[in-house]
Amino acid sequence: MTIRGNSISMRTVTLFLSTLLLTACLQQPAQQIRVEDAWIAEIPPMIRVTAALMRLHNDGDKPVYLVGASSPNTSSIEIHRSIVVNDLAKMIQQKELEIPAQGSLEFSNDSGYHLMLYESKDIKAGNKIPISLEFKDGSVLTLEFEVKDRRQFM
Repeated sequence: MTIRGNSISMRTVTLFLSTLLLTACLQQPAQQIRVEDAWIAEIPPMIRVTAALMRLHNDGDKPVYLVGASSPNTSSIEIHRSIVVNDLAKMIQQKELEIPAQGSLEFSNDSGYHLMLYESKDIKAGNKIPISLEFKDGSVLTLEFEVKDRRQFM
C-alpha cells in the first residue's frame, strides 16, 4: 500500500487500527460518565485536608465503578462516606462505589459521599484543581473542580 509516496504495510495499518479500537473500548466506561457541580471546599492556608463534591451520571447500559482519584495538587485522595452512629459522626473509606446504569451518584452533604483530599495545595476560592477519577476497568476521567467558599453553602 502506498500513501502519498510513502510505503505502509498492511500489517502497520492493521496494528494502528487495532490499537485505536482497543483504546476506544478501554476508555468507553469513563466516556459514559457525566460530571456535574464538581467543586472543592476552600480551606485556610494552614489546613491541609478538604472535601470535593460532585454528581456523577452514568449514561451507559452497565454499571460503572469508581475506585479512586488523584490530583497533582494533593498527596492523596480517598473516597469516603460520612455517617452518624449513636450521635457520633465518622467517616468510612469506600473501596469502590457503583454508578448504576442510566443512574447517578451524588457526592454531597446529604449522601455523605465525598472525595477526601489530603495535603492539598492552592485550595483558594476561584482556583480550578484537576482531579482524575479512576474506574474499576482502568479508565480515567480527568476534570477540573472549582474551589468555592464553603460559607456560601451554609
